[in-house]
Amino acid sequence: MPNTPHFTQRRNVDFHETDAAGLVHFTNILRWMEAAELTFLRERGVPILEKNSGWPRATVCASFHAPLRFGDEVEIRLHIRVRNPTRLNFNFEVWRVSGRGSPKRCASGEFTTVYVKRTKTKLRPAQLPPALVKKLQSP
Repeated sequence: MPNTPHFTQRRNVDFHETDAAGLVHFTNILRWMEAAELTFLRERGVPILEKNSGWPRATVCASFHAPLRFGDEVEIRLHIRVRNPTRLNFNFEVWRVSGRGSPKRCASGEFTTVYVKRTKTKLRPAQLPPALVKKLQSP
């Protein structure tokens, strides 16, 4: 993974995101990753939902390294690359940046999205328009 993320978003762990043990439930980390992805796309002017296109997930993989608790401040870091003419690969890291102790990487993983166009009955992979690729790769 490159050292400098393409996008970083901070947030605090909310109480409702924790389980009975007081730890963040793993599904919330995937929600944070998706929220960071959507913010990244919006900030670059990339359409998220259009009538005839979309960005479904092809793969998602995550590893959990350390627990997070209510009140911890976390930073979600995204690293993006165009994988081929129809796919984007996102690597992500979730770091606890304040709360208990020094900064610590708590989760990491990757997901792949496919740019699709809708026909009358199906979604089909479509080539990423060059203007879109440029928006995605800009700093």
